[in-house]
Amino acid sequence: MSSVFRNRIGLSFYETHVGKDINICEAGYEECRPQKPYEFIPIDYYSIHYCVKGEGIFQIQDQVEHIYPGDIFMIPPNTSNKYFPIPENPWCYRWVGVHGDMAGDILRNCGLTKEHFFIRHQVNAELENYFEKIYEACKEKQDFRAIGSLYYLLDYVKNNSQLSSSPAISQSETHFQELLRYIHEHYFQDISISSIASDNNIDRTYIFKLFKKYKHTSPSQYLLEYRLNKACMLLMKTSLSITDISFAVGFQNAPYFSRQFAKQKGMSPSTYRKQFLRMP
Repeated sequence: MSSVFRNRIGLSFYETHVGKDINICEAGYEECRPQKPYEFIPIDYYSIHYCVKGEGIFQIQDQVEHIYPGDIFMIPPNTSNKYFPIPENPWCYRWVGVHGDMAGDILRNCGLTKEHFFIRHQVNAELENYFEKIYEACKEKQDFRAIGSLYYLLDYVKNNSQLSSSPAISQSETHFQELLRYIHEHYFQDISISSIASDNNIDRTYIFKLFKKYKHTSPSQYLLEYRLNKACMLLMKTSLSITDISFAVGFQNAPYFSRQFAKQKGMSPSTYRKQFLRMP
């Protein structure tokens, strides 16, 4: 078992047939690219995901969660959802899809419901091993081995979800997460490191120390890259002009935006956009 996948993606659609209570309909893993598309159609089964490394965003209806390594999240049947990697730190995850007469009740007993669809957890080799064993057993068409590993996985989630749902974090990490949340909510405004410090009542020098500790970069560089990554998404998915996009992500000067984009991404915004245009 390893968090370094053999290939970028692995998928098995093999369906087990062991009773009616709960069965597996698919299993897989993926190492996502930074700009992976994120619109997904509703499915007719439960899909349980485990984030191995990296970060992503998961949304069900109006509920949104930032997913970190070790976190578990579930997509219920017939539920609109979106999930996509954080471009600067794209996630890798494993998943298993299940259905059956008792699947919902079994998952509810493990703490996973449509109202409580994710569990904050920490990276755990044992848990990842269960996902991998399910995938390998499905590939080899071994019904009982796959279902056995599924029950081990569910037993682990049931017995560890309460303990791991609220991990203790340091005061400095709490401050850092508050700063990140502020930037993610205000990046499109005319904010600076000084205004961030003032609005959060945190010393400017302390902000630099926190970013150096947790992101190994400066806060101004993080803000710049975050804005540019948001611009990449708009270039891919909208027909907004380059000027409109520059203002939409917080730049006050379109030529400056274009220069920074070319410097950080190695190409102009228009050249970047052309990569995703559909040819007639």
